[in-house]
Parts: sequence; structure tokens; C-alpha cells
Amino acid sequence: MADYIKRHFIEPIALPIVIIGVLLAIIIVIGEAVLSLFTPGENVDRIGRPELWFAVGLSLVFLFGCAFLYTRPKGTLGPFDAEVAIGDRGIFEEPAPRIDPNVRQGPQGTVADIAEGYTLYAANGPLAEVQGLLPGTTDYGRKFKGLIYANGLSGASSELWIPTEAVMSVYPETKSALLAIKGDETEYFGWNLPPESMRRSPARKAEHL
Repeated sequence: MADYIKRHFIEPIALPIVIIGVLLAIIIVIGEAVLSLFTPGENVDRIGRPELWFAVGLSLVFLFGCAFLYTRPKGTLGPFDAEVAIGDRGIFEEPAPRIDPNVRQGPQGTVADIAEGYTLYAANGPLAEVQGLLPGTTDYGRKFKGLIYANGLSGASSELWIPTEAVMSVYPETKSALLAIKGDETEYFGWNLPPESMRRSPARKAEHL
């Protein structure tokens, strides 16, 4: 639940506030630096203040420089064409895996061993508790060997229909199954919706690639 709140509420609010704070700090530092270069007299008119004209000129040079670079064809700017990222992980990337090592105990099983009461784990921890298994089906033109019906944990959807193809490994001794997904991606894959054959709404047309 804590990860869900952090991902959907804290980060979208805190990140803009931090960025605004950094920008304000940069503006204040630049302003103080410009003021330190020029010390106007007591009766200097605002139009005649050299630090203001210096700041305006510097801003115009920067803006026109960016505009010029923007109009250049792609591939002609050398290092400016390269994508630059700071850090070794994305801002919205899921936290490091937190699966208890004790989950991986005993000999590995197969999907056929999964039964009611098993816990499904994503890369960042427990995701859902298995309620049952459904036979293979075709959903929007895609064929699945079977579906795992489960109740979401840690802020995941209350009901999930997870394809058995997503199961990476099964440990019958601890009643655990590890999924090949990073965190709560169930809504992205559409696993929070029942199969097409179980819906009362009109069937959606299959998307042809």
C-alpha cells in the first residue's frame, strides 16, 4: 500500500515542488550574482540600471541560442543530438526487488501446482493471492493457455486475471509464484479486467497488427 501511495500520490506532487524549488534557487543565485557585478547609485533610474540590461541581454542570447539549435536538422548538432540522462535509474522506475529470499525454498514446481492460497509476487513484492485458475481462452485475438484469478495485494486491483504465461517460477513448498513483471503493471497489461467472454459489455473489436 505504501508503494502505491508513493507512486500515485507522493511522487506526482513532490517532484514538481522539488523542481520549482530548484528553479527558484537558480533564479535567486543568478540574480544575486548579477547584482553583485553592478552596484547602482542611490538615484539611478530603473531604465538606466546596467544589471537589468545585462540580465535581459544574457536571457535573449540564451533564448535565441536555443531557438537556433532547435531549427537545426537532426544529426547536425553532434553531442547536442545525444539523449542525456542523469543517474543510473529512471525517476518513476520501480524500487529495487524486495521479495523475501525465504520465498524461493524447496524444489521448483510448475504452473499446474498453483492453487487457491498461493501468493503471486512481482519484482517489488507480493502482488496478489490466488483464488483459482481458469482454462485457456482467446481475448481480443490473443490466445492464453490459462488465467489465474487472484485478489490484489499492496494496492493492486481487487480482482486480477493474470495469464499463466506471466509465471516465471513456482515454489510449492512456500505456496509462491514469481511473475515476470516489474511492480504493479497489471492495469497497463489489462489484467484488472475480466476476459472478454466474461464481460456483459459489447465485445471490443480485435486490434490487427
